[in-house]
Amino acid sequence: MAKRIADHPFYGLFVATAYGIVSITITLFNKAVFSFYKFKYPMTLFVFQMLFSLIFVTLLKFISPKQFGFPGPEWSMAKKLTPMALGWWVYGISGVIALKYLNVPMFSAFRRFTTVIVMYGEYRLYGTKPPPDQRNAVFVMSAGAAIAGLTDLTFSLPGYFWVLTCAVSTALYLLFISKLGKESGLNDFGLLFYNNLLAFPFMLVSLFLSGELNHVTEYPNLHDLDFQIFFVVSAMQAFFLNFLIFFCTRVNSPLITSVTGTVKDLVTNGLGMTLFGDFPFNIPNIMSIVVCFAGSVWYSRLKYIASSRTRAEASSSNETKVVEMEEGLEQQASTGGSLQPQETPQYGAAEAARTPTEPSSRPAQSEQDKALLERKKALEQQLKELEQQLNAQPANVHHDD
Repeated sequence: MAKRIADHPFYGLFVATAYGIVSITITLFNKAVFSFYKFKYPMTLFVFQMLFSLIFVTLLKFISPKQFGFPGPEWSMAKKLTPMALGWWVYGISGVIALKYLNVPMFSAFRRFTTVIVMYGEYRLYGTKPPPDQRNAVFVMSAGAAIAGLTDLTFSLPGYFWVLTCAVSTALYLLFISKLGKESGLNDFGLLFYNNLLAFPFMLVSLFLSGELNHVTEYPNLHDLDFQIFFVVSAMQAFFLNFLIFFCTRVNSPLITSVTGTVKDLVTNGLGMTLFGDFPFNIPNIMSIVVCFAGSVWYSRLKYIASSRTRAEASSSNETKVVEMEEGLEQQASTGGSLQPQETPQYGAAEAARTPTEPSSRPAQSEQDKALLERKKALEQQLKELEQQLNAQPANVHHDD
């Protein structure tokens, strides 16, 4: 059944649609929990999001270790990844707190400052500078976000503080992923597991210090079924969003994932303006959000073009290596003699007349054939690995959900 579903002509579309839906609904469900149901306890929600992520990652590892497996917890790995987990912890709690104070369009606009901080961090760490057109796109995006803040009629200083904290911590988290993720050698699920496992103690301390536990049990809608459904779905979606970003990129391509993310931003902003009643319509604010969104689309397009160029160069290099390997195998077969098992030799009179002092060339020939066979196997293995790399180039997609 799984194979038939994967072979469906619209399978990639189904996966991309699932990613887009979850990416939209996680922001809207979080906002609904805080706005519609007046649930003012973001630390509690985040703790449940981490618990569900740990449960789902562990279940996937046991269900399909070949596809979703990763090494068990190691103290040395935990120490190495702790800075990344701390960045993710601050990024998570600042995001859910910011949604308490800001409407969805303003929240999305201010998150665009993440890209500016990442650019600066990459320059400081690696000395890399993006091309001028990418810098211009980021400037447009950031200018739109800044003007949106100046024209926001629902001015909220705590909201701006927390969303900017979210932008800074998101940038640090992405920089840590770039550096520590590569050094660790873990896949996406291993990184997700360590993120939640290492950040969980810090989240529990935050929960106790916030005093939320003293009030959650007294929350009036705690036992309402509709609130419980919204709360559980919101808690579960944090994992599914990360899972579907990885899955959509692998099943489709970076372009499809990037386009889906851009469409998601447009839909999220549109729904956020109309559903929650906390967005005052004024032309300057709306135009600034449109400018910010246009800069985001422009930047995504430039990043995809640059990524495609890099992938094409890598693909061309791999094709050259494959051809060289094939030519090497053909040359080995033509110059090194037959590599097939030889028939039992029939000794003639000349062979029988050889004296013990005359050296026989057969042991040397046997050793040569053995070495050639081993060389052939090694070349075939390298050829297979290069073909796999050619057919499945790694896809890196930047996201800031």
